[in-house]
Amino acid sequence: MTASETPPAIIDKSQRTVLAFFYALLLLFTGYGLWQIPGGNLPAIIMLWLIKTLPLLIFIPSLHKRSLRAYAWLSFLVLLYFIQGVQTAFTQEARIYGILVTLLLSGLFSALIVYIRSYRQFYKVSL
Repeated sequence: MTASETPPAIIDKSQRTVLAFFYALLLLFTGYGLWQIPGGNLPAIIMLWLIKTLPLLIFIPSLHKRSLRAYAWLSFLVLLYFIQGVQTAFTQEARIYGILVTLLLSGLFSALIVYIRSYRQFYKVSL
């Protein structure tokens, strides 16, 4: 790559989209945990929130550094969360929450795939 070549805009846009969906998902997990506090056991809710968010929180530094490998691993992790989101969407008590989680995860996965493919095509690198 020469100095005159600039990365296509799709790389920056998809990276910003990944971060937007990622942080929206974390906010949704946090908001749902806070919504459960008045009627629930606080230590249990905090533990469940940590179990749910800690695997995602590990990716924050790598996402901001634009580590291609971190984006790839996050796309695999998102699929596990997607399964849980779909299962939650079929429960009566948390249907709206499950649908929101599933939609955010679908958007996040799509943005991750666009970023990975665009990055690999432009920089000619492999994972």
